[in-house]
Amino acid sequence: MTRTVNGTAEAVPPEAGIHTEVTSAVVIGSGLTGLAVVSELNRRGVESVVLDGLAHDSQPAHVPVTDSAGLPGRAELLRLLHGYATGHSLDIRRGTAVQAVGLLRGSKIPAPVTRTAVKWAVRTPEGLLLADAVVLAGCGRPAVLKLLRSLGFTAGAERRKSLRSAGLYVVGAGEAVTSSTRELVRQAKRAGQEVAQRGAAFDSGSGVWTGSA
Repeated sequence: MTRTVNGTAEAVPPEAGIHTEVTSAVVIGSGLTGLAVVSELNRRGVESVVLDGLAHDSQPAHVPVTDSAGLPGRAELLRLLHGYATGHSLDIRRGTAVQAVGLLRGSKIPAPVTRTAVKWAVRTPEGLLLADAVVLAGCGRPAVLKLLRSLGFTAGAERRKSLRSAGLYVVGAGEAVTSSTRELVRQAKRAGQEVAQRGAAFDSGSGVWTGSA
């Protein structure tokens, strides 16, 4: 299969037998925070796919507590974000949970041959998503910490820098009880800006292939 990246046709090897897609960013979490992230990404021209959440997340932080905006303000913001997503035909896959997230480096999954470095593999029941960046948006803190430990990111002052360097962003993880709606939206905008600055946006066409065993 070939795909067009920045105007150049290049070959892309699939993972045998697995329905695989390539995108610039995968947003994990389809609540208010995830919608705010994907809206910012779209405004900045970054192709992305939104998945429902981590499969084993028992404490998703989809909705922040009541803050100065109040419940009516939060409901209105959520309505506007849904309207934006629908109006711009954003790729939001509700009901699709993430089974695993891993770095391509050291895995047996062949990376696409593109100018953009594809760093992440996100597995769902439907197949595999390969992306340059992953945003954990409104996922529960225990699930996020477990994932970060499994990826080798230890706690400490340098962790955020290490995550950004690897193209992994955490927005509102476990902060539903402490962060206002405004703060979560601010974090979402910052994550969208940083992903865009990575140069992750590219013209993918359909970006879909199915490998043969």
